[in-house]
Amino acid sequence: MIIDADAHVNEDLDELTEFLDPVFRSRRPVILRDTLGLSRILLEGKLYPEPRLRQQHSEKVEGTSLGGTRAGARDPIARIVDLDLEGFDVQVVYGSLGLGVTSIDDHEYGVAFAQACNDYYARFCSTESGRLRGMAALPVQDVSAAVEELDRCVTDLGLLGGTVPPNVAGVDLGNDLFEPLWAKAESLDVPISVHWGNGTHMPASGTERFNTHFMVHAVGHPFEQMLAMASLMTNGVFDRYPRLRIGFLEAGCGWAPFWVERLHEHWERRGAEVPRMQYDPLTYFQNGNCYISCEPDETLIPAAAKILGDHSLLFSSDYPHTDSIFPKCVSTVRLRDDLTEGTKELLLGGNASNFYALN
Repeated sequence: MIIDADAHVNEDLDELTEFLDPVFRSRRPVILRDTLGLSRILLEGKLYPEPRLRQQHSEKVEGTSLGGTRAGARDPIARIVDLDLEGFDVQVVYGSLGLGVTSIDDHEYGVAFAQACNDYYARFCSTESGRLRGMAALPVQDVSAAVEELDRCVTDLGLLGGTVPPNVAGVDLGNDLFEPLWAKAESLDVPISVHWGNGTHMPASGTERFNTHFMVHAVGHPFEQMLAMASLMTNGVFDRYPRLRIGFLEAGCGWAPFWVERLHEHWERRGAEVPRMQYDPLTYFQNGNCYISCEPDETLIPAAAKILGDHSLLFSSDYPHTDSIFPKCVSTVRLRDDLTEGTKELLLGGNASNFYALN
């Protein structure tokens, strides 16, 4: 069983609007052409992707193609063809525009938009039962609504879990504000994935200093995941919810061994400052609380497997984004000579099966 643990869908705005509460349809996302001649998505007064992010002229990514330009980015029938071409048995699908639901300032509309996204994801993934599995976009700017939405998505829609940003309008995930969400995820036995998205108006440390896709993408993903992980650990979230599973996605895996080692050093020397953190940070990997995604050609996968444990790594194609190496993701892992066959099997499917409870 080969499982792609992190791929994306490029939402069709007309289909998405079908699921939006009629009260809010006058505020549905629309496509317009900006002064640069690019088509972008306009949602609640904000352009997607953010127009401040400069990109090379030859690599322009229009707002209408946030999730990629392949037919399978939007068409589930074409997606199944690509799954067969790559060799995926199951692919876990995340949103693109839906990643930015927490950046919607009007909480009531943010909740309604998240609900519409999740209904859309459920229909997209229903094309061929079992091969496409979706993750819910959670409107965590309203925690009680996010808890209800996670329950609805898992219980009624068959989605696998929920997605949250590394911070919510500057509030770290370790804040007690989010306790009801962790409790609900643990009770449902579903994972929560932490996933940032550049160009979606989600804040990220350091990105306010840069205005290129290169720098914002390079900085935003790993640095926000580092902060999210540290916040969850030091505030004792995994101690209070020992069966909670959280994945830190799309930032590569190389940062994690360094960060866990640095947190370990501080926990040994200054642990009294974080009394809610009962264990060494590596323990949360050993106990199955923390998972890290990696792409198939990352050179530091062996180091992450050795230090964190090869049971904690999730294989991700990042399809259909431009940095994906589709359709050579599976073959790249298979041909590596720096990973054992056992590690390859865990990476290609076993770990994702555990993380998403696909057994």
